[in-house]
Amino acid sequence: MMRRQPPAPALLGAGGLVVILVLWHLVATFGFTRPNGSYGAVPPPLAALDRVGADLVDPAYWSGIGATAGAALTGYLLAVAAALVLGVLVLLAPPLESFANQLGVVAACIPIAAISPIVVLLSPTGSRAVSVVLALLAVEFPMIIGVLLGLRATSPAQLDLVHAYGGGTLTAIRKVRLIAAIPALLSALKIGAPAAFLGAMTGEFFAVGVDSGAGRLLISQQYAGDYVGMWAIAILASAVSALGYGAIALLARWLAPWTAHTSAQTAGALR
Repeated sequence: MMRRQPPAPALLGAGGLVVILVLWHLVATFGFTRPNGSYGAVPPPLAALDRVGADLVDPAYWSGIGATAGAALTGYLLAVAAALVLGVLVLLAPPLESFANQLGVVAACIPIAAISPIVVLLSPTGSRAVSVVLALLAVEFPMIIGVLLGLRATSPAQLDLVHAYGGGTLTAIRKVRLIAAIPALLSALKIGAPAAFLGAMTGEFFAVGVDSGAGRLLISQQYAGDYVGMWAIAILASAVSALGYGAIALLARWLAPWTAHTSAQTAGALR
C-alpha cells in the first residue's frame, strides 16, 4: 500500500492565502460596506490590491518605503553587530552569559511608548533615530539568542581537536564556533528582517520633523479617512518585510546550502 505524500509547503501556503482572502472579502462585504456601497474601515481585498497597483507608480510611496527600509537596515545591522560582539565576549568570559540573556529580554520587553519619546528628546528634529532604535530593539532579542545558540553548537571533540593542534580560544571561535553558528545565525537573520522593518515603521509614528516614510504615509491616510489607502500601505509594508525575509533565505541557500535543514529546526526554537 502506497503512503500518501503530504501536500507541498507551497501548496499549503497558497491554500492558506486563498482562505484569508475569502474571509477578508466576506468580512469587508457584510460587516463594513456601507448601504451606499462605499467602503468602511475594512475594504474588500480587490479594492486594496487595486490601490496597491496605483501606489506602485507613485514616486512618493517608493520614497517613503525606501526611507523606512533605510532606517530598518541601519537598526538591523547594528543589532547583528552588537549580538556578534556580545556572543564572542560571552565565550571569552562565560559569566557574561546571564547579562547577555537579560539584555535580550530587556530589548524584547521594553515598552515602545516609554522609550520612543526619550529617543525623540535626545535626537535632533528630523532625525530617524527613533526608527533606528526601535528596529534595533525588535531584532536584538532573536539575534542574541541565535548567536548564543549557534556559538555553543560546537561539539567538544571539535574544540579538543583545535586545542590539540595548539589553537587557543580565539582560534576555536574563528575556525570552528563561527562556522557551527551559521545555521542559527541565518535563522535569526531571517526572523529579524521583517521585525526590523516593522520597528522602523512604528518609530515614524513618534518621530518629529520627519515627513517621509511608510509610517508617515499611513498617518496621513488615517487623517484623511482613506481606509483603502491605509490597507494598501499595510500590504506594501508586508510585502517589503516578506521580501527581506526571502532575500536572506535566498542568500543563505546560496552561501550555505548545507544549513537548510538545520536552519529550519533552529527557526522553530527561536520562535
